[in-house]
Amino acid sequence: MDIRKFKPMPTRPCKYCVALQDDSVFADFEINDTGCLYLVRISFDGFGCCEPEATIGKIDEKSSKYLVAATESNNLRVPEAREILSNYFRANKDSLWKDALLEHKLI
Repeated sequence: MDIRKFKPMPTRPCKYCVALQDDSVFADFEINDTGCLYLVRISFDGFGCCEPEATIGKIDEKSSKYLVAATESNNLRVPEAREILSNYFRANKDSLWKDALLEHKLI
């Protein structure tokens, strides 16, 4: 999985945005009061933009802290970041577009 930091767009407000798979996927994350990241939207080339329901799971606090630090230091091209995001997408595939996740090799 290819991951890089991407500047959040004014039309897609979020705390953190990452570009995946050579910019064919963009994932927008917010952070809750307990410091856990959660996905607010994900857009896939060939599929469009998915805005999951409010029931989507959160990334655990430890993993969220790791991803926030990796994002802020622009150090996302490491196995730990890939594993955290892949596990998160896999755990929430029913709230996201499973076919798009599979086609873009995110799960």
